[in-house]
Amino acid sequence: MIHPKDDYRVLGKKIEVDSDVNEDRNREVQLDDSFEDWYGNINYQVKQRLDLTKVPQDSVFDSAVDMDEDPSED
Repeated sequence: MIHPKDDYRVLGKKIEVDSDVNEDRNREVQLDDSFEDWYGNINYQVKQRLDLTKVPQDSVFDSAVDMDEDPSED
């Protein structure tokens, strides 16, 4: 039941439990490091995928014009 003047619903019979009662700083640091490693790995995979799909802007025919020339004849 909510108290009649309880606009923010803080005076009820519900109990809020603080999740940091048994805080372990080493565990927090480990979780932060793990997340940063995971996020960096995802970022690396995205960059690899973009590199695989990167194509030249000029057409294939324009790029192939000089392929038949022998570079040793210059």
